Amino acid sequence: MRDTLLFVGALIPLTVGADWLVRGAAALAQRFGVSPLVVGLTVVAFGTSAPELFVSGRAALAGEAAFAVANVMGSTAANVGLIVGIGALIRPIAVHHRVIARETPLVIVVLSLVMALSLNDVLGRLDGFVLLAGWALYLYFLLRWVRSGAGEEESRTSEPRPTDKDSGKGVNFWWSFLQIAIGMTMLAFGAEWLVEGAVGIARILELPDALVAASMAAVGTSLPELASTMVAAYRRMEDIAIGNVIGSNVFNLGLVLGTSALLRPLVLDPSIVVVYVLPALAFSVILIPLALHRGTVQRWEGGLLLALYLAYIAALFAFAPPA
Repeated sequence: MRDTLLFVGALIPLTVGADWLVRGAAALAQRFGVSPLVVGLTVVAFGTSAPELFVSGRAALAGEAAFAVANVMGSTAANVGLIVGIGALIRPIAVHHRVIARETPLVIVVLSLVMALSLNDVLGRLDGFVLLAGWALYLYFLLRWVRSGAGEEESRTSEPRPTDKDSGKGVNFWWSFLQIAIGMTMLAFGAEWLVEGAVGIARILELPDALVAASMAAVGTSLPELASTMVAAYRRMEDIAIGNVIGSNVFNLGLVLGTSALLRPLVLDPSIVVVYVLPALAFSVILIPLALHRGTVQRWEGGLLLALYLAYIAALFAFAPPA
């Protein structure tokens, strides 16, 4: 009963926290003249990736390597299949060509790197350092991209907002910052409660740890991204919607997985790569042609992504070995 209450009750801080985070991030983007796309790729992506960082880090320290890796890979697949799918069903998501040409291939490269580094059945501290260094380089080049003004040229929304005319005049900096801080705090607590409840329920059902991590825990820790993307899509903030998803995947693979491996080497069974890393790679690849088609992820394409993700989860449970 307690686990069910935790699971259901966590939806409130997750939803409210996501709304506050998106509102605060969008306001700061206007205040400082930074594009909402870049805010989605950085501030919002980091805030919504915090649950994955906490969960996978704790699992690594506890020696649960399969749980740590499966949670990251399950979240990566959920970000594309579940979140982009539902977001596009709410409202077709406009996608900048350069975002797909730059960020999505980066996710594919990092996933391929993870597969290469895990060929010896372990992600060691050196491997973790490589992943973290790659993530740091991503942030460096992203900041250079912003300084060059390219980010501003690419940032656009479906309809103009009144504050765009005065470049953020009248936006209260401290209130926006407080919104982001409160939103991130609510997201962290909400995700923790949801994951704790989900894992408790799964333990009762005697499911394998890796399966729990890639399905229930991954969806639980991805709910901040889902809530943020749904709010952004509904408010016609497509830049934040798609930037949040892609940025979260880069953060998950670089920051979260890299930090987990640095905390404690992750000894992996070869099946982990096949069952969890390859599907994450497949979802990242399939997003490219869908997004490039007319520069928009249409509703039917969102439905396709969601159907593929649900089929993937069903297959996991159907062929899962006993706990």
